[in-house]
Amino acid sequence: MKKRIFGRIIIGMVLLCLLGIAFTGYAAPVAQSINLITNPAGMGMYTIAVAQSQLISRKAGLQIIVQPSQGPKVIPFILESGDGQVGTLSSNNTFWAYKGIGEYNKPYKFIRVLQAGNENYFAIITKEKSGIKTIPDLKGKRVTYSVTSFLSQSIMEKELRAYGLNPIKDIIPLKSEDNTTSLRDLDQGRTDAAICGLGGSKMAELSTKTKIVALPFDPSKIALLQKEMVVFPAITPNNLSGIDPGLKVVSTPNLLISRADLSMDVVYLMVKTLIENYNELKAVNPVLADWTQEAAVRELPVPYHPGAIKYYKEKGLWNSKMDQLQQQFLGK
Repeated sequence: MKKRIFGRIIIGMVLLCLLGIAFTGYAAPVAQSINLITNPAGMGMYTIAVAQSQLISRKAGLQIIVQPSQGPKVIPFILESGDGQVGTLSSNNTFWAYKGIGEYNKPYKFIRVLQAGNENYFAIITKEKSGIKTIPDLKGKRVTYSVTSFLSQSIMEKELRAYGLNPIKDIIPLKSEDNTTSLRDLDQGRTDAAICGLGGSKMAELSTKTKIVALPFDPSKIALLQKEMVVFPAITPNNLSGIDPGLKVVSTPNLLISRADLSMDVVYLMVKTLIENYNELKAVNPVLADWTQEAAVRELPVPYHPGAIKYYKEKGLWNSKMDQLQQQFLGK
């Protein structure tokens, strides 16, 4: 009797495995819970992470749990601790963390890229009624930055210097706990301007109360920023909540990253699910329309995960130059 029951269990497990292959085109890994670490709730990256996790959980049978954090500074630390396995981070912060520079006091060499996606747009913002229209107009004004986003702070300081302003002497720098707090301070009149990533529900909420202005940055000055960061000149698209399109700002591509020791099968399945369900994903959030397979593979200063590489090679998205970069990063 026991042998008969055991035999039925084995048959059932085989059938479940075959069903997994039939529905996904790939043998599903053992069910597990994966923590995806991202920015505070209400910010653009958090919204992206939620949409991606829900799609993967529904389509791939993996339980992806989104865990908001204080911001980019702590995400690599949480991944290193093992409390998170996957994260969302800008390419600039990923590069800093991988190298152990900028706001990171040691290198996090375990970081691997799964997929590159939309551009993360940055600008110093203010209320239209403040009368501040350009970066030079900030002289003598209160400007808030998040202590948990060294990227935002660095962009602010370098944009000010590009226009001849000293970020310590020529403005009144104010600190906030995170970008959400910066927006609240701007809303409540505790600051005149704030530097943060553009878009997200909190910025959309603020725009219903007052007209938000993103101060333009001259693209001819971008070289001053690129000496120390991975940023590019950009034009705001028409899908950033509360921000007018067509404004000259700066951007850095957002990434989906993971620990290097995350299962190759799991990473393959995650990337496959995101790419092959792109049409469903972009319908959830307009920002996710930029997470295309064409944008997934980029020449970044950080290595990709082998599970992601396997999928990209199958799709013809990975070339010999990317192989050379990968080998260079890994010292092969």
